[in-house]
Parts: sequence; C-alpha cells; structure tokens
Amino acid sequence: MAISKSINVEELLQRYAAGERDFSEINIEGSDELYRANLSGINLSNSSVGEIFMEGSNLSGANLRGTQLGQTCLRDTNLRGADLTGADLRHANLDGADLTEAKLVNTCLRNVVMRGANLTDADLTGSEIEFIREMVKDSIFCRTIMPDGSIYDRTI
Repeated sequence: MAISKSINVEELLQRYAAGERDFSEINIEGSDELYRANLSGINLSNSSVGEIFMEGSNLSGANLRGTQLGQTCLRDTNLRGADLTGADLRHANLDGADLTEAKLVNTCLRNVVMRGANLTDADLTGSEIEFIREMVKDSIFCRTIMPDGSIYDRTI
C-alpha cells in the first residue's frame, strides 16, 4: 500500500461535504472522531483509518478495498454494499454493524467483535476469520458466503 498523504478528520469532512469522494491512499491522522458521519459512497481504498471512532456512521456503498481498519470502532455502522476486499479489520468492533451485501473477499477478520451484526448476502470468500462464538453472538449469517465458498444460513 502506498499512502500518498495524511489528512485530518475535519479536512476529510469538509472535502466530502464539498462533493469530493475519492480519498484513496490517504492516512487519516489524529484521534478525531467520525461519529455518525455520513460518508456513503466514499472511496478510502488502500487507506489507513485505524483506531478512528466511526460509530453509527454511514459507509454504505463505500470502497474500502485494501483499507487498514484495524482497531477501528465501527459499531452500528451502515456498511451495506461496501467493498472491503482485502481490508484489514483485525480487532475492529463491528457490533450491530449492517454488512448486508458487503464484499469481504480476502479480508482479515481476526479477533473481530461483531455481536448483533447483519451479514445477510455478504461474501467472505477467502477471508481470514478467527471468530470466538461469544464475539459474534446474535449475528445474522443469512445466505452468507463463507471463506470456503459454502453458504451459511443462520443466526449465531
């Protein structure tokens, strides 16, 4: 991954509000929060967004391919239809996240917390998963494509 520049959360939000959507290969720095931010359709591919607080944000349809999201709080975040192919979500908090129709192909999901998450029609093909049953309690896996290509259809 070749991060081209760093920006802070305030600059990201101002540029997004002005209509810009392509923020690929950036590093979002600082400890600022993106709590309940509307970033639908944003392109953060190959970016570093680790350890940012994004609870309740709207990232529906976002391009998060190859993005570093490790230790990010994505609790109750809308990730419907987002492309997280090859993303690193190690130690992220996805409690209550909506991952309906999300593409999580070859994604690192080691030690992810996702109680009550919705993975209906999500694609986890080839992903690196290390789930502890208690950490995915009450999550919906309906027609979810698992790492081995099998279809999983139940609530855990």
